[in-house]
Amino acid sequence: MSLFKIPFILVSAIGIHISITDPSAPPSSKEKVIPSSFEFFIEWFLKLRGIKLLEISAWAASCAEVASILAIHIYPSHIPEDIYGAGAVRFLRILHPTPITPAFLVGSIAIVIGGALRLYCMSTLGKLWSFHLSVRKEHRLVTSGPYSVVRHPSYTGVLFQCIGIAVMYGSQGSWMRQSGILQVPFIKVSAMSSYFAFLTLAAWVAISRPAQEDRMLQRALGKEWENWAKNVKYRLIPGIF
Repeated sequence: MSLFKIPFILVSAIGIHISITDPSAPPSSKEKVIPSSFEFFIEWFLKLRGIKLLEISAWAASCAEVASILAIHIYPSHIPEDIYGAGAVRFLRILHPTPITPAFLVGSIAIVIGGALRLYCMSTLGKLWSFHLSVRKEHRLVTSGPYSVVRHPSYTGVLFQCIGIAVMYGSQGSWMRQSGILQVPFIKVSAMSSYFAFLTLAAWVAISRPAQEDRMLQRALGKEWENWAKNVKYRLIPGIF
């Protein structure tokens, strides 16, 4: 297992962190759209700090793998008993190392691309960006940058990251599956629940929410939205969907 793997792990964690961090103030209650059952669930998830839990889980998985790499390469094979943290180092050294595989590289790159795309969308929308489905008082239709290619590019970024996480952490030969860390009962339960929760929720949101946003914007902006939709026909993937 090479030290060269560490930058890919950390950049992937940063990509996830960016993707699930809201850079703007939340909209007021008057600006939020009347929630459907789907949006009610999203609001409930946000209130329970579900996003923060996913963020902590992503960093925990990344830091554990980095620590395992460092324990193997930096610490000596014999660690005196009186050194603080010696037990933790021994545990990390027991975990099976995994090399940089093609699946790892593909997953990491997909996560970074998804995070970069969502950051581009956040920068383009500015204070109009929000996790909450809303129409701001000063709302305007943004048609530049990634929004000139597809109508909901931030969700395209989510799909990239879903694929990346599934490949990077779930494929045969991944550190999460091969290291032995999932043999620890508490870690297995928390890691697997966070993994499936993120993938399920993210994929669900990315595929179903764009249609709701289209209806919301069409009601709010009328002809302006319809003209934009004629020019930018696809929601997520140019020429496909």
